[in-house]
Amino acid sequence: MILITGATGIVGSHILADLLAQNKRVRAMVRSESNRQAIEQLIRFRKLDTTNLFYVIGDVLDPASIQEAMLGCTEVYHCAARISFRPKDKNMLFETNVHGTANVVDACLNEGIEMLCYISSTTALGDQTIEGKLKEESIWVSDKGRSGYSISKRYSELEVWRGKQEGLNAVIVNPGIVIGAGNWGESSTSIILTCENGMRFFPSGSNGFVAATDVAKFCIESMATGRFDQRYVLIGENVSYKRLFSSITGEFGSPAPKFALSKMIAEPARMVLRALDLIGINPFTMTSENLDSAYRKVVYNNERAKKTGFSFRLIDDAIKETIAIYRSEKKSISLAQGPL
Repeated sequence: MILITGATGIVGSHILADLLAQNKRVRAMVRSESNRQAIEQLIRFRKLDTTNLFYVIGDVLDPASIQEAMLGCTEVYHCAARISFRPKDKNMLFETNVHGTANVVDACLNEGIEMLCYISSTTALGDQTIEGKLKEESIWVSDKGRSGYSISKRYSELEVWRGKQEGLNAVIVNPGIVIGAGNWGESSTSIILTCENGMRFFPSGSNGFVAATDVAKFCIESMATGRFDQRYVLIGENVSYKRLFSSITGEFGSPAPKFALSKMIAEPARMVLRALDLIGINPFTMTSENLDSAYRKVVYNNERAKKTGFSFRLIDDAIKETIAIYRSEKKSISLAQGPL
């Protein structure tokens, strides 16, 4: 039996779907209020047999529920995490991501779990580039200036390394922005929805992106082959936001962005968002950190992952598949509702 925490997220649901496709017995630990859309739509889209899928109610902040969920399991994929770039959520992020990961690691050690795969993030990497790129060896200089989410993922990784020192076989992966189907409007799926009706403007930044299917495939391969001595940056491509938005709008057949929105023009909005973030009353979905990141030009090195023989998908292909799933879900909802 294989346990997945955070199975309702983009990465967790794709790992779950791949394991079901391999006829593995999978136990998904979910909270009672969790939205299972991400899991259910992948099962429908890929026409998967759910005979080997079992749900268990639990929470990474409840050690007893974690240990109960692990009973009879040999492997654990720890995907559960909170994501937020609002300063007021810093304590919540630390509690869930760091203490929650510590609880998972402790339970693995107590229950004799053979293998753990931890889904971290490129935000946990150091900020010193090596030959112009961020990679696994990039040094984390200071917590100063890093987002609460970034700090929480770094210290979560330290909990996993602590578990490794105590004898736990564990692999850490650091995916960039993950492109894949999920709970629509949450996490990176909001980028897809934002582009559905077209865009006029684009920021000048760039980032590292990776297909959710690639993250799932690499994680499962790592557990099968015992890649427990390293952490791995998972980036399919380093892409500008202009190219990303153009690819998504192109797949939808909606207007592509044509005009660069300079950082100078965006600066007043950033200052307003920063003030709202600091006093904790930002009513917008975008934060000052989101806006800052849209203008950063970040490049990642994925050579360590590629040296294992792994080949990453093109981001355009990941976008096409994601939108295909999105359209199939919209069609299913439309048919279920019937004519108006």
